[in-house]
Amino acid sequence: MTIIAKGTELNGSVDVEGNIRVDGTVNGDVKATDGVEVGKSGRIVGSSIESKTAVIHGYVESQLIVSQHVLLGGKSILVGDLKTKSLVIEEGAVFHGNSSMSEEYAGTDRVMGGDDRTDGA
Repeated sequence: MTIIAKGTELNGSVDVEGNIRVDGTVNGDVKATDGVEVGKSGRIVGSSIESKTAVIHGYVESQLIVSQHVLLGGKSILVGDLKTKSLVIEEGAVFHGNSSMSEEYAGTDRVMGGDDRTDGA
């Protein structure tokens, strides 16, 4: 896991293999093969964040493109549009933007919660 610690400011895009947790500030785009987590003190300002999952407890000003699941925690602020398969917004979260939820964002993760195969197996 890559960690941007509280008090750290990173200017530029970040491309991570695996997960990233941001407790400091990232001014730029973030791309992770697995998950993006923004802690309560975390801040991301960029044009896009791309990952499989996202858990937001801090401030994000960016478009989110998340293939599986997004959680906006109760003290989070998201300013930007959101594309995902599954979305949870806790009470107290602030979301300014548009959301689009579709299976197309799931990529290869099309089967959810059971065996929905139609191949006769």
